[in-house]
Amino acid sequence: MGRLKKITDKINHGLQTMFYRLGVKVGDHPYLTMILSVLVFALCMIGIISFQQESRGEKLWINQDADVIKDKEWVEEHFPAKFDIVNYIGIRAPDNGDAGVLEASAIKKLYEMHAEVIAIQASNGTATFNWSQIAYPRKGDNYWVSSILALWEFDEDQIENLTTADVLKKLNQPNLQDPWNGGQFLISNVLGAIAYNTQGNITGATAVRAYYRYYVNETWDSGEGRFARKRGDDFSVKFEAIVRRNWAPFIEMAVYSRKGNREENSSAISGDVTILSAGYILILLYVILNLGRYNRLEHKVWLSFSGILSTGMAIGISFSLSSAFGFFYGPVHSVLPFLLLGIGVDDMFVIVQAWDNLHDIKENRSKSVSERLGICMSHAGASVTVTSITDFVAFLIGATTILPALRSFCFFAGIGVLADFCMQITFFTATLALDGRRAEARRDACLCCITLPDKWQPLNIEGRWLLRFFRKYHIPTLEIVPVKVAVIIITIVFAALGIYSTTQIENHFDFDWFTPKGSYIRRYRDLQKQYYPAGNTRVQVYLGSVNYSSPVTQSRLHQLVDTFRDNSYIQANTVDAWVDGLEQWANQTNSSIVGDDAFYSALPKFLEVQQNAHYSTSFTYQDVPRGQSNTSLLASRFDSYFIKLAHTRDKIKAMDSTRGAATSIEFPGGQRAVAYSFVFLPWTTNKVIDEELRRNLLLALAAVFIVAVFIIADLLSALYVLFCVSFTILDTIFVMYYWDLTINTVTTIILILSVGLAVDYSAHVAHEFMVAQGNRAERVAYSLTQIGVAVFNGGFSTFLAFVFLSLGDSYVFTVFFKVFLAVVIFGLFHGLVFLPVLLSLIGPPSHSATDISKVEPESGDSSNTEKKVAENGTTAAAEEEVEMEPLKEQTV
Repeated sequence: MGRLKKITDKINHGLQTMFYRLGVKVGDHPYLTMILSVLVFALCMIGIISFQQESRGEKLWINQDADVIKDKEWVEEHFPAKFDIVNYIGIRAPDNGDAGVLEASAIKKLYEMHAEVIAIQASNGTATFNWSQIAYPRKGDNYWVSSILALWEFDEDQIENLTTADVLKKLNQPNLQDPWNGGQFLISNVLGAIAYNTQGNITGATAVRAYYRYYVNETWDSGEGRFARKRGDDFSVKFEAIVRRNWAPFIEMAVYSRKGNREENSSAISGDVTILSAGYILILLYVILNLGRYNRLEHKVWLSFSGILSTGMAIGISFSLSSAFGFFYGPVHSVLPFLLLGIGVDDMFVIVQAWDNLHDIKENRSKSVSERLGICMSHAGASVTVTSITDFVAFLIGATTILPALRSFCFFAGIGVLADFCMQITFFTATLALDGRRAEARRDACLCCITLPDKWQPLNIEGRWLLRFFRKYHIPTLEIVPVKVAVIIITIVFAALGIYSTTQIENHFDFDWFTPKGSYIRRYRDLQKQYYPAGNTRVQVYLGSVNYSSPVTQSRLHQLVDTFRDNSYIQANTVDAWVDGLEQWANQTNSSIVGDDAFYSALPKFLEVQQNAHYSTSFTYQDVPRGQSNTSLLASRFDSYFIKLAHTRDKIKAMDSTRGAATSIEFPGGQRAVAYSFVFLPWTTNKVIDEELRRNLLLALAAVFIVAVFIIADLLSALYVLFCVSFTILDTIFVMYYWDLTINTVTTIILILSVGLAVDYSAHVAHEFMVAQGNRAERVAYSLTQIGVAVFNGGFSTFLAFVFLSLGDSYVFTVFFKVFLAVVIFGLFHGLVFLPVLLSLIGPPSHSATDISKVEPESGDSSNTEKKVAENGTTAAAEEEVEMEPLKEQTV
């Protein structure tokens, strides 16, 4: 410990000396410092030419080396997307014994809507296309539409003559087949909230759903990872316009399209950014009101703008350098400017409070601006360094995650923290020096060209009210023994609740949360969840190039199909495999399917049968010269559907189980099948998110402790800071659990960021306590007087940055508001209440006192340091005496 003490003492003294000299140099040359800062900013901004955005979920939230990404790429290569889908859900609850959506009048109304849909003329800007030209084809003249109308083959004459009894009779047929699309008609895919009588027969339903598939044959946009669907987008817009009209007797019609989903999400983000901009203005007003005093000489409006500008340049550097290093900008990154604004304002308040504190010591009032700035920075610089380095290290730890969006976000944030630190100690400090010179010259704080007359006196308007509150109320209250006991008990109780919450909070994420509440897309998804639960999630099994005509391969395929039917997470009756249908057809027609000639001769004939037509998309063939028959399959697949899976843990188990089942059967040549579903992408993220959160939090906390040991220069104080940060995270998790938030990608990002934010609220106080002299109570009083106001202002300004997010519709911004509200409240409690109580009881001894005002600047560093304050330069601050007697003897 003795050696560590020597090392940390050297670090502490070295930081004070370095920042003293930096402050003097900046004070002597403020204009040069500002020019150099702007030039560095401009140079860094060159990296913005590499700026790139990313919105694809699989690129944001999944490790790019994960097996599910490889499977996705294989599936897209062998079974490329050839269609898009638009959907609707109609609602009409059974009433007074009728059949709801199964009433004949409702079925006929659905056909009227269908007739209008297939009459749509879609344009790509240069040509117009009718339904037959864009509809995704089935065998023959049929197009691919999943609808209850398919039971009557979309035949107007049949549908117009239907009665309700006819509809119910059709649906209650055993082994109901789909005469339009082929295969079994899955009633649960079309109808929702189905009513049954005591005999088990369908008597009605509340919801009916339909899918329209249209052909995609347009330009691929590699940047967005999707087709540039001008024709399809036009069809979607016209489809939505039709569905969203009044279609009585239906009480509601909800519609979904990819285009509508993109537009709704984009409008939510842009709308919330507008709200967030109001938070930016609110912070500026708060800074102006609290950075100075309310008179013509001492208010700091231009200094406030300078601080915000410094943070703005740091944000620009963050975006540019991160882009230059190849990191993308994702949906969550939109909150970064305001996160960095909160951190930057915190640093600004610390520096300004250190500057204001100099006026409370008479011997500092006669020193030059440069020398006072050196003393100010020797004090504030070390404190800002503590939080900046710990923030940077915490974010750097987050940047090592396997989740691309989290890695990119943390890198952006880390670079932003460093850039803000540099801008605050250079550009902002330079403007502080200019503001000090202005005050000495008695020039107006707003109209700097006006010099105040000698007889001018400030109005009797109270300023620094928060500092007086700390001195008169907060500090004396914390000295009361029952209050100390209560604070410790409250801290322990909330920590215990946080620990309990970590065992109860659920791991769950739903992409629907990104869709704003109240939008028509969100309404469709809500109805889908209500009437078509997760039991309708499809998982497909893919097999690559094997000898499909071999009896061994066919036998293994049957084993694979049976394995899926026996899987507890799969609905056995939904496993629909072409190999079963082919074998059944071969037995019925006495055809052989063994051997290349027999197999590839039988396969086209099998697919020509209407009830087998839906298997046509189950194969990918090797390209052959025109005119030659195809005798080689590149890949095949078959369908199955999961049972209803309500919890994330069950979904993860289902994914692992089906993936394991697919690879359990080995085919000739060592090939194995692959189970894949689009839902495996978010499920894969959910599978690793818990581990990533624990890993990053523990590493960030460890890094914070190590940095704090060397910067604060005391093992026990660093441990107390670690306690405060840990308790803040635990308390935040408790609030998340209470608010029904879950562990997911968004909350994981916020919790990791919270480590960096929570450090700011306690590290400043601990650092001040260690440099103060006197007994524990006096040192606690000194630390809260010196830095407490700045810590509170920094925390409150962070809250202001996000306060308007509570009015937004975006899930990301709403969660950021809720979690950051908890972080600010608990962070300030632990930093300004619990930590002072703890230090007053068992705080470590003070460092060796160093009178930094006696550290001489290097030769040539103080061209202006000999300049003394003129007699008429004394301000109202010089007349304000410190109310606590022990503080009069402290040097900064």
